[in-house]
Amino acid sequence: MTILIPSCERVTALLTEYEEGALGPLDWLGVKLHLTLCPPCQALLRAFEQVPILLRRFQAPPDDAAPPPSAEQALGAVLAALREGRVPTGPQHHPESEAWRALEPGGDPFLSLLLRLHLGHCQACREVRGEGLAIRPGGHPLDTLRPHLPPESQWRWARRGLGGGRVAVVHRDARTGASLNLACLPGGRSVPVHGHDGLECALLLRGSLQDGPAHLRPGDWMSHRPGHQHGPKADPGDECWALVALERPVRFTGWRRALGLFTS
Repeated sequence: MTILIPSCERVTALLTEYEEGALGPLDWLGVKLHLTLCPPCQALLRAFEQVPILLRRFQAPPDDAAPPPSAEQALGAVLAALREGRVPTGPQHHPESEAWRALEPGGDPFLSLLLRLHLGHCQACREVRGEGLAIRPGGHPLDTLRPHLPPESQWRWARRGLGGGRVAVVHRDARTGASLNLACLPGGRSVPVHGHDGLECALLLRGSLQDGPAHLRPGDWMSHRPGHQHGPKADPGDECWALVALERPVRFTGWRRALGLFTS
C-alpha cells in the first residue's frame, strides 16, 4: 500500500482497535481507506464482526443438563470455525469441504491434483483423507510436478504485465475453458491486482506470500470466488511457486485491463 494506506498485515493487527473505536484519527483513516480497496480484508472484517454471535452460539448449552463451556473454550471453537472456513475469511489454509469431491471418480482433474499436493504437505489432512493419494514434495517444485503434468514443451509461459512474475498455462480444457497454471513470483514482488470471473483455487508450493489478511506457506490452499479481486505479494527472499486452477482467465484492473493482458 502507501504511506497513508496501511498494508494488510497492519490492518489485521489494528482490526480490534478499529472495531472498538480506539484508533487515532490517522490510523482510523488508513484502515478505512484500506478496507474500501481490499476485498479480502473486507471479508476478514465481516468474519470478525460475527465473533460475538458465534461466541453466544458456542456458549449456549446443548441441553438443559449440560453446563455451558468456558469463555476460553467458546473462543477456541469460534477460532476453529474461522480457520475451517465455516465463516468466510478469504483464502483458506485447507481446502473447503466441497473441494474434496474432486478426488471422487469423475471429479475435476485440476482440483484433484491440487488436493493431492496439499495432502503431501499437510499431515492433519492426511490423517483424515489417508496417505494413498498424497503427492509428497521433493526438491524443487518442478521436480515434484513433472510426473503429473504434460511435457514442458507444451507449456506456454507469459511474462507481460505480471510484476516480474511469470505464469505458464500447462493444461487447458478445450471444452470448458478451465486451465491449470504454474506461477512463479520473485521474492518481494506483487502480482498486479486482478479480478476473477470464475473460481480460482491455488496451492502454494514454495516460498511464502501475503494474500489479503492471510499469510500463506507451502502446502496452503487458496480459494477465490467469482468477482473477487486481489494482488498477492511474495515475502522477501525466496521466489514463490504456486499451481493455480482457473475456471476462467483472470482479469487485470487499470491499464493492464485496457491493454487486454491476461495470465491464461
